Amino acid sequence: MRAQELQKMITRRAVIFGGVQAAAGFALLSRLYFLQFVHGEEFKLQAEGNRAKMQLIIPPRGIISDRYGTAMAMNHVNYRLMIEPDVKAKARETLKRLIPLMSLSEKEVKLLGDAINRRKVGVPILVREHLSWDEVARIQYHLPELSVATIEEGQWRHYPFADHSSHLLGYVGKVSPNEVKAKPDEPLMKVPDMKIGKNGIEALYETKLQGKAGAKQMEVNAAGSPIRELDRKPPVAGDPLPLTIDNRLQEFCVERLGEESGAIVVMNVHTGEVLALVSVPAFDPNEFSKGIKYNYYESLKANKKVPLMNKAIAGQYPPGSTFKMITGLAGLKSGKFTANTHIHCNGTFYLGNHPFGCWKVEGHGTLTMQQAIEQSCDVYFYTVARDIGIDALAAMSREFGLGEKSDLGLSGERAGIVPSPEWKKKVGRGAWNPGETINSAIGQGDTLTTPLQLAIMTARMVNGGKKVLPRLLLHEDDKLMGEVDIAPDFLAIMRQGMSDVVNSARGTAHGSVIKDERYAFGGKTGTSQVRKLLVHGQNQNLIPWEFRHHAWFVGYAPVGDPDICCSVIIEHGGGGASAAAPVARDVLQKAQELRANPPLNFSAKTGA
Repeated sequence: MRAQELQKMITRRAVIFGGVQAAAGFALLSRLYFLQFVHGEEFKLQAEGNRAKMQLIIPPRGIISDRYGTAMAMNHVNYRLMIEPDVKAKARETLKRLIPLMSLSEKEVKLLGDAINRRKVGVPILVREHLSWDEVARIQYHLPELSVATIEEGQWRHYPFADHSSHLLGYVGKVSPNEVKAKPDEPLMKVPDMKIGKNGIEALYETKLQGKAGAKQMEVNAAGSPIRELDRKPPVAGDPLPLTIDNRLQEFCVERLGEESGAIVVMNVHTGEVLALVSVPAFDPNEFSKGIKYNYYESLKANKKVPLMNKAIAGQYPPGSTFKMITGLAGLKSGKFTANTHIHCNGTFYLGNHPFGCWKVEGHGTLTMQQAIEQSCDVYFYTVARDIGIDALAAMSREFGLGEKSDLGLSGERAGIVPSPEWKKKVGRGAWNPGETINSAIGQGDTLTTPLQLAIMTARMVNGGKKVLPRLLLHEDDKLMGEVDIAPDFLAIMRQGMSDVVNSARGTAHGSVIKDERYAFGGKTGTSQVRKLLVHGQNQNLIPWEFRHHAWFVGYAPVGDPDICCSVIIEHGGGGASAAAPVARDVLQKAQELRANPPLNFSAKTGA
């Protein structure tokens, strides 16, 4: 009986066990069918994804060149040390081994450690860039011990002429968190060593210069470390960007200004092409491109000549006597004055009982308007402004581009100020005073202009009245906004007066005359008061630099058929005739010489 019961029990257990085995087998087969046939392709892709990893390749930035093809911003090879933080324990071990190899500071180690903790899988961490050959060789030798370290060959932005064009070109820098947030759908912005234009041409034309990202597919091991490259889609380089600038003239302007603080703008009066745009002192954009050091940046900030400001577009100064052409044109347009209107200057003008002195204490005698431009008589233009009023001056100023930003596009450009009763009320300074009109007549008081604006004013003054605007791209269409609302005959009076400033023996800038008729030029001096002098005619060299007057000169060439103009500001230079006019003379002559002698490697037919 016991044997039969035992047999039944064994048989029953065998059946149960067999059933369990059958059920398990069925479940296993079902799972295999589910994995291999129902979702086989999906899991295959996931497995490939675990085996391979995509990495973006930063595209080379477009080359910025001058009008003759000389590279002003280019790309150099940049060797970068990266850590793949996918397995954080290995990343930390690699970092520990790198400390003596790379002489990493405590601060660097802390920042890299924090980055390892924060970094998402698949996003490498930049340890150091711009590695020397010695550093590359040392790391390569120890690479077997550095399990998640790699050396990548990238590029860095190089500016071969350093500070000669830094305000114009700008520089590139690392993407900030705010810039990432502004473009959340742009994957390149999240690449740790991605750099974008921060100001100047680099920022203005970022879209053109950036190019399109490439990608590489890397085979990785179970730890996520790269083994070999499986596939590559090369990046597309950014567009080349030829500028209207003549780099030779740009360099000459910088060297001519020397140790001064100031700016020069040179333009084609018909097309608006900017041939030179210089602000000194400047900074080395290569320092910013590599990652600026604290001490260098602090030295720039502490410099009283403000090297971080682009004075050509952001420096705002009273225009001084360069504004007298605006006053003269407003007087002619009013009909109250003609080319033959004579005004006597005895050295003092009275508005009621208040005297306004002329710069020439003994006076200029009786002058026509052209002679008043030639000799820069204050009394003549005081009289004009009194009779036509501030609104006429303000309207004429705007016709010539003052009081507003140009269409150049560079960041930081300022609009200046064209004062008027409406403006004064708007800024909360009360009612207009007639004495302010008198000051405005000679470019003092609240009137503020930039060197770029005075270049635009001069271009419109001598090109027949076309409202030309400046441009920086070589193959861009000319920017014309119609014509100024002034008779050509009136413009001719101003242009002849400007010629006489230099070429007449009585002209205020006759000391800078060029006797070679091929390079003869005209222009207008200007002295911009920084503070009211206690002693009339005080020697500027005897007072502290920061209290001296600013020196202006605006000019054009050739005299007979103008096609180039310039504006020159020398901060605290003393006087326009003594400080700015000689610089403008040399710049205008050099511009004409260079135009006639393009670089030997330049082909007028191909434009390169």
